[in-house]
Amino acid sequence: MEIELTDYMDELVELVELQEANDAAHAVVKHLQEELGKVQKWTDEQHVAWRDAWEDWREVWEPLEDALTHFAEELGLDRGELEAAVQEAAGHVPLAVDG
Repeated sequence: MEIELTDYMDELVELVELQEANDAAHAVVKHLQEELGKVQKWTDEQHVAWRDAWEDWREVWEPLEDALTHFAEELGLDRGELEAAVQEAAGHVPLAVDG
């Protein structure tokens, strides 16, 4: 059963906002990894920048995971389907699955 996010919009706006914040923080981590991956040895400042970005991402990711679980249980929804619906609402493009 595919979830219609609009059926639960009031309850799920928070999840979409958390997903968008998670995506933004994750993008910073990925950018730093790409940039620092070109360097053979990171400086102390580079380590601190990456660690801080990772912590910022984790501070958003953990509440998102908790909220997904909470809302799925509270609304009687499949958590995976809820997560997919929230990601779609936040602008994610589904990944192709190799079969």
